[in-house]
Amino acid sequence: MSSIASGCSPKTRSSSASSSSPAPSSQPTHGGTQQGSSKGGPVQGLENTTSQATNGLGPRTQPGKKAPSSGNALTNPDGTPTPQNPTFSFSSPGPAPLGVPNFFIEKFRIPPFLLPIYQAAGTQYGIPWQVLAAINEIETDYGRNLSVSSAGALGWMQFIPSSWAMYGVDANGDGKKDPFNPVDAIFAAARYLRAAGGNKNINQAIFAYNHADWYVQSVLLRAKLIGGMPADLVGSLTGLTQGHFPVAATATYAGALDTKKATSKPQGSNAAVNVSDNTARRSIDIFSHAGAPVIAVNDGVVRQVGRTAKLGRYVVLEDAYGNRYTYSHLGKVAPSYPVPKADQRPTAQQLRSELEMPPRDPVPTDPASAGLQQRTPPSSGGGGKGSGARSASTAPLPAKERLFAHPARGNAYKAGGDQQLLGSGTPVAGYATFDDYVSKVLGLSRSDVQFKALRPGAQVIAGTILGRIDKTDAQLAPHVTFAIKPAGRGAPQIDPKPILDGWKLLEATAIYRASGKNPFWGRDARNPSIGQILLMSKTQLEQRVLNDPRVEIYDCGRRDIQTHIIDRRVLATLEFLAGSGLKPYVSTLKCGHSYYVAGGGMVSEHTYGDAADIAKINGIPIIGHQGPGSITDITVRRLLTLQGTMQPNQIITLMNYPGTPYAWAQGDHADHIHIGFQPLFGDNTKLRQHYDSILKPDQWVKLIDRLNQIDEPTVPTKPSKYALGAR
Repeated sequence: MSSIASGCSPKTRSSSASSSSPAPSSQPTHGGTQQGSSKGGPVQGLENTTSQATNGLGPRTQPGKKAPSSGNALTNPDGTPTPQNPTFSFSSPGPAPLGVPNFFIEKFRIPPFLLPIYQAAGTQYGIPWQVLAAINEIETDYGRNLSVSSAGALGWMQFIPSSWAMYGVDANGDGKKDPFNPVDAIFAAARYLRAAGGNKNINQAIFAYNHADWYVQSVLLRAKLIGGMPADLVGSLTGLTQGHFPVAATATYAGALDTKKATSKPQGSNAAVNVSDNTARRSIDIFSHAGAPVIAVNDGVVRQVGRTAKLGRYVVLEDAYGNRYTYSHLGKVAPSYPVPKADQRPTAQQLRSELEMPPRDPVPTDPASAGLQQRTPPSSGGGGKGSGARSASTAPLPAKERLFAHPARGNAYKAGGDQQLLGSGTPVAGYATFDDYVSKVLGLSRSDVQFKALRPGAQVIAGTILGRIDKTDAQLAPHVTFAIKPAGRGAPQIDPKPILDGWKLLEATAIYRASGKNPFWGRDARNPSIGQILLMSKTQLEQRVLNDPRVEIYDCGRRDIQTHIIDRRVLATLEFLAGSGLKPYVSTLKCGHSYYVAGGGMVSEHTYGDAADIAKINGIPIIGHQGPGSITDITVRRLLTLQGTMQPNQIITLMNYPGTPYAWAQGDHADHIHIGFQPLFGDNTKLRQHYDSILKPDQWVKLIDRLNQIDEPTVPTKPSKYALGAR
């Protein structure tokens, strides 16, 4: 993670975090366990192991002398080691294979649903996301200890009330600035750090957050360790954790439920009952009432729809990352799905409130956090994973629906008969009426949508009804069997439970749909923040880019977007630039670009829809406007603030940026900025054939087992008493 290097490198530490300060492990923490020293140990041990392996080569044969023959199977007569030699190593030419060391899997402890939130907040305010994660770990152990400190600091990031009143953020758009909501709290911490100068001197900003030298050192240490995690591991988890729970109704799930328990009515406010993990589990039964809607967990393409003796009625959905989700033993498969009609471009008046950067806040005079928290005693219920987790539980009041005598006929079908054919007469996907379903999921009215048949190749939006649950097994209650297969050749099906737990917690943050609003889609998405743009789905970004007057795209490129072949990260980057006051003119996407890069030999990222060339910014051509302080330089430096999975792997102009290996100069880029991303699998069948899974099959099993061991944090389902109204 190069994004952390400039902010948290030891050589950049300020005097406030000098080496004379006490070690982090010798100081008390605000919340949760102190992990700094325990994390540091294995890193040093790994380095020592490497050193020993390098020095253990044994004596070398003198030049001109024949190697002695071996009397055992460890060495060949010519002196070369045999594979039976316990120190045998094999080296092949070329780049190192894709993969993630097991050490990082075994030590991973961040609840994965937080990763996209850290990255979006960090990018919006110019703060390394690893620093936000480190502060969250120190303050509340990632939300696992939300007690109020001795100085009155509270919430996920332990804000003093006066500082929260100044820097609190309504990041999820629910009208409340709540320090106990992780999205609001993490964005507020990023806002505070930026106001304290964190985009220029992160050490100084951390000291402002909590006036203690040991605190600065501890945050930097943890951030450095988090930043050391392989990008492949973070990317794999981020792609899997940005999803919706697959059943839009009260549900329970477990590895094995007896019939009596499965048919009983779920109790309490938690729609997802947490149970013990099972390392051998590769799918999970989610139990709910007959007729409960099953929805798309993410934007994606329907790959298979059918019926077999083993799976019953089933649907297979593939998301933009290439992850596949199988819904089997469905009672019914939806015959159709709603699709938004062509949207009208927003007017300049509607876009006037969008600013180039986050508002400039006053420099803080008080710390954000202070005091010590009380230790949370172990729960009497065993303290297992998810013991404190709570998920949203809303029960909309039933509303009268219009029923058609012949719902399949033209006008009746368009007016709502479609949903009647799906077995409605009950609320739709957790909403009282079909209108509610369309407006809440798509942010549109009935007149703004059209229906298409749900068949292989269908492009669906997260939340779209794919089918309904029914009693399909005489021995089991109504249920759907849900399975996940990560992207990549050779990736196995994994235990879905920790991913399901993360989706429930992410939904509880209300980041997708707060107080009946969808901040990413339709009328509520007119003026999203940069953080919200980065959390938009691919389908939402496609609509926004195509209808944003600030983003100009050549005609053939618009067709690329309309046919869904442009990567979500490319689309988000274009909106990111526009939201930053840098209006791009896109001269090349996939259409019109050669298969290979100039000079041949390498397949261009444009071929996979993973790159964009920008020829103008704010109407100023790139040609003739490169160099320090130019519009090209300003744009590139803004692009360099992208973090995590949104960080490009290629930014090419005529300028070099020392210390940034993915931004370099190339002589044939005088007239455009090239922005490219590491290709994902998704629709790229050629990539899927050539690239193995980033995590090997046994590593996926280890990772999911590790996630099952992590205690989930508490995510309140309602605003806390400390929430403030958003202006």
